[in-house]
Amino acid sequence: MITASRNGSGAAVEVRGWLIDSLPVCFAGDPFLRRFLGIFQELADDLRSAIDGIEHTVDATVAPPDFVRWLGGWLGVESIDPSLPEGRQRELVSGFGPLLPQRGTAAGLAGAVELVTGERPLVRDPGAVVRDSDAVRPPEAVSVWLKSTGRVSEADVIAVIRDWIPASATVELHIGGDRRLLVQGRVR
Repeated sequence: MITASRNGSGAAVEVRGWLIDSLPVCFAGDPFLRRFLGIFQELADDLRSAIDGIEHTVDATVAPPDFVRWLGGWLGVESIDPSLPEGRQRELVSGFGPLLPQRGTAAGLAGAVELVTGERPLVRDPGAVVRDSDAVRPPEAVSVWLKSTGRVSEADVIAVIRDWIPASATVELHIGGDRRLLVQGRVR
């Protein structure tokens, strides 16, 4: 912040501020240089104020609402519905972050579905160990069982599953008994 003092006749005597005050002694007495450097200090102050809050911009709990969904996109989660209440969007992005290292695994899929529905699903991933010399077989479907979709729609659950499975995977989704849906992975 730049401050200027005036003498009794109203003329500016001294311009001060963090950048101006760091001038070497041999230049500190030049009033023109102090005023000229004040221009750059003012520009730097604007930059410093923007940079000072950067950690809040990437914190889903306090970031601007549009930025929260953008952060979700950074995590590869495209299924956050913008019509959800702002608090719920923040909750989802904050919850998906710690699950990111488990993405593409049964545990990651179960965590993501639970975060969205509020219900822990049963996930069965048949997996496979394949050597280079083995014949290529189509992968078995991963099975996900849910009692209900909880507080979200079936389409929302499917969108989250697509976000959290590999592109080559297929998921057999069972909701509330014997209802079955096939969900294909999303090619990115």
